[in-house]
Amino acid sequence: MAIPSKFKIFTNRLFGSFKDTEKVEANRSALQNEFNEFIAYSDSAELKRYRELAEWFKSGEHQKVKAELKKLTYKGSPEFNTEKEYLTLAKSKEVKTYLRNGGDVTPAVSRYLELKAQVESAEFQNRKQYLLSKNKFEQSEAYSKLIEYEKLHNSDKIKWFQSLQKDSSKFNEFREWKLEFYDDFDSSAIDHQKWLTKFFWGDALLNKNYSFTTDKQNYTDKNFEVKNSILRIVTRKEKSEGLGWDSKFGFVPKTYDYTSGVINTGHILRLKEGKVEAKIRLSCCPGVTHAFYMVGNTALPEIDIFIKTDIKPNSFTGAYYTQKSNGKISKSISSIGGVKCSQNFYILGVEWNSNYIVWSINGTPYKIEKNLTPDMPMYLVFASSVNSKIDDSKLPAYMEIDWVRCWSPLK
Repeated sequence: MAIPSKFKIFTNRLFGSFKDTEKVEANRSALQNEFNEFIAYSDSAELKRYRELAEWFKSGEHQKVKAELKKLTYKGSPEFNTEKEYLTLAKSKEVKTYLRNGGDVTPAVSRYLELKAQVESAEFQNRKQYLLSKNKFEQSEAYSKLIEYEKLHNSDKIKWFQSLQKDSSKFNEFREWKLEFYDDFDSSAIDHQKWLTKFFWGDALLNKNYSFTTDKQNYTDKNFEVKNSILRIVTRKEKSEGLGWDSKFGFVPKTYDYTSGVINTGHILRLKEGKVEAKIRLSCCPGVTHAFYMVGNTALPEIDIFIKTDIKPNSFTGAYYTQKSNGKISKSISSIGGVKCSQNFYILGVEWNSNYIVWSINGTPYKIEKNLTPDMPMYLVFASSVNSKIDDSKLPAYMEIDWVRCWSPLK
């Protein structure tokens, strides 16, 4: 985990210097595709062949073959000596007489006829032509391998692959992280294997939804919409009967004036360290709070990846809540501005290990804190709530989630 400097964090937060969401996604997609191509080519037959040829070239075998072929001449060769013997016999009186008059086949004539058949054969003539040629190396298997090696060595594909091998840090994001959880919401409804549509303890203890008696909204299973690969958590003005948790009386029936939704991964995903991101767009409605946070089996610590209220409609807030030894709550809250939360999607995330927690928007870090509660398994929660006096005409309000990703570090 790379730790950004506090100065960089401060300037990013001060000036809201984060990249455009679409460009960030396009760059990430291009990098992912390139990494996939790199991995696929790593196991390709072409690369395997190139590496074999590179070892062969490095051995200098082609130079050895070239030097040997350069010494290979027709004069002094077995073929030269065969033809010389043949021409000598052809000039002899004994052979001339035989060729002119016929007659008995003497040993000399027999040898002549044998050599004649040999010299005039296609095999002999081809060998002679080869030995007389000045481009014997270009006719060799070594030359063919050399040409194949040079073609691959100079190919754009090999150069691309080698450049990526040298740039060892380019794919760190994929080499250092394991994708543990994701949802693109590409079905027609929430995947209940991935998400609980209630608080974790409501599911574990009651198998029912609950809110708090101090809440204005009742959390229900009906406040979700999935369309065009986007999950909407909907906050509505409507009366609803539900359970409310009261610190004195426990769970009690209550009538709520509003409904909303909460989802979490407490049943399936908890990380002690890692990286989480979600691509989110919000209705900036005064009186409605949207939150994406992490929590464990206890109320604290809590890491708010983002919390959005109506206080600053053009900013997101990240927060960290812990409990002091005296029982009081310690909180650290930071905001980054320059957003259009109701118009654009933003990628909001947190990366953390046993030492630090870093908040980011579109991959740009804007908040860093020491991790005061390491080794605490934490799960994801998305929730919308009604937090103050609200203009009902602005409802329904939405938290739209395009996708969610969670990674753990590869050790």
